[in-house]
Amino acid sequence: MEQFLKVTLLAILQGLTEFLPVSSSGHLELLSTFFKFQNSDSMTLSIMLHGGSLAAIVVFYFKTLWSLLKKENFRLIGLIVLGSIPAGIFGVTLKVTGYDAMLSSSLPVVGFGFLITAALLRLTTKTKLIQLAPGEAPKKLSEMTFRQALTIGVVQAIAIVPGISRSGSTISCGIITGVEREAAATFSFLLALPAIGGAVLLELYALLKGSGTTAEVFTLTELVWGVCLSAAVSFGALALLMNFVRKGKLAYFAWYLNILGGAVLIYCVTNMFKH
Repeated sequence: MEQFLKVTLLAILQGLTEFLPVSSSGHLELLSTFFKFQNSDSMTLSIMLHGGSLAAIVVFYFKTLWSLLKKENFRLIGLIVLGSIPAGIFGVTLKVTGYDAMLSSSLPVVGFGFLITAALLRLTTKTKLIQLAPGEAPKKLSEMTFRQALTIGVVQAIAIVPGISRSGSTISCGIITGVEREAAATFSFLLALPAIGGAVLLELYALLKGSGTTAEVFTLTELVWGVCLSAAVSFGALALLMNFVRKGKLAYFAWYLNILGGAVLIYCVTNMFKH
């Protein structure tokens, strides 16, 4: 029962923080540290719970995804592919070198990541920084340039670092590079599909081969429950975030991240002096 409650809490946290610009990986790492999960276990469970968030994106943007099959929208598919390349390269590099485990288990990295995300969210309120010519309107989703897509993709790659919110950083980058707010959010979540989907497929492959660690720690019932709960909460969080984006209130989350990031770093420094 204790394990089931842990999965429930982690699934709710994943659902809330995956789309709200506060970093799901950072929050999951904090909670996993509190529950004293082994690093490999927390990483694997995190990936499985991301599968629930992936399902929420598919349902929320089903009409948009279906429209990609139309010939006139093939250009958008190209933008998504281009924007996905940096995260693919960076993610594989971290996996091969083993730095992914090091980053995910470092609380100081998480703390600084929260502060970086807060700074990016605050930048969206600085109209002078938005790259638009005088009188130029922000670009709609269909008008995005390949340069904008690649820039957002690079930022998504950097957001692999725990504590840096993938949604927060990519939406902020889109807005700053001159993309319409809602279009920047939509592109961010379309870009999440290959990023999250790839990680989930790799983990499922590992489980089928018997090399995944999750199967040894969590039961199938716990995993299915966690993924379903994560999907339901993620859908609600996605709808909530889009409301904040439309109203231009993304920077509100920066206050929370500054407090949390500062608290994590203070904890790390205090712990260091204790030892």
